[in-house]
Amino acid sequence: MTQENSYNRHTLYIDGEEILSSSSGTITFTGNNQINTLNVTINNVDLQNYNLFNKKIELYLNESGSEDNVPIFRGLVKSFTNTSKDTKIVATDVRSVLTGNEGLKINLDDINNADGKTVGQFLYDTINDDINYDETIIGLDMLNDANPVALMNGQRGTNMDCYNTIIDVLSKTIDDTDLLSPLSFFVDVYEGVNNTNIVIVKDKSLDTIPSHSFSYNDGISSLTYKRRNPANTVYYKGRTFKYSNRPTGQNTIQITETEDVGETTNLARTELLLNQLQTDDISLVVTKGFYITLGTILHLDVPDDLVSGNHRLQSKKISFGNNISCTLVLNRKPVKISDYLS
Repeated sequence: MTQENSYNRHTLYIDGEEILSSSSGTITFTGNNQINTLNVTINNVDLQNYNLFNKKIELYLNESGSEDNVPIFRGLVKSFTNTSKDTKIVATDVRSVLTGNEGLKINLDDINNADGKTVGQFLYDTINDDINYDETIIGLDMLNDANPVALMNGQRGTNMDCYNTIIDVLSKTIDDTDLLSPLSFFVDVYEGVNNTNIVIVKDKSLDTIPSHSFSYNDGISSLTYKRRNPANTVYYKGRTFKYSNRPTGQNTIQITETEDVGETTNLARTELLLNQLQTDDISLVVTKGFYITLGTILHLDVPDDLVSGNHRLQSKKISFGNNISCTLVLNRKPVKISDYLS
């Protein structure tokens, strides 16, 4: 048993064995294609006798008081530190086998390449051949494709980071059926009973019927928000693309230019429209909704007209131990460190 509160009794498994010692920690679902992370401290010094690296770890939150049949987090131990009192573990979700120093590297040239394959097809073949050859590390039962399709055409390089390569391709794929509300794609993982499944998810329109509603009487413990000035100007190829008449002043963004002026103009328009759709940074401490997946549309029923309405879940963080708490971050996509690296 790992919780004092009978209504919040999580269970933790490492390599299929239940950890009976008390534990506490956080799960961070960062969003924006970033890897989910579990940080847990286990009050057991005997774990120092085991090699935990890359062992499967599963956390069942059991938030409602009943036993969950699907973990809130499943991943691989990436580091562990032993002290005289406890063992601290950092684990990442299964996408970590596709990226980073220890992740899968790919080589694509003019002879051996993925031209003509969609991102979904490429992921399926690569994971099936290079990751799941002995056992299922990444589930493929829920793997889908972007629509419109994202093609791997033209990808070339040596020792390319597999995950970052497909993310780069997806980032250039936009559903602009509604020109005023373009929708982008991201990669996520959905937990199953036996495996963690990789999926490609399209952002939902804010006009979508929300799947959950929150108010101060139902679910919200506290709410904070910051309104920002979204980007409204792009300079490229000696040209300027402006969104509206910029009443709040100029705020510029940079885009990756292409050789074609028309294509770059369309890219500038799309990037600005996407930016305009993410004008708030809303943080909720909630008493429900711990299992809501990223990208879900939520409705806030609050007195403040600037915040009331539909919003998109971008990230969440859950703390567990003797008690449990959950913070949801809406609308604004989290910043990636790579955004600041040239």
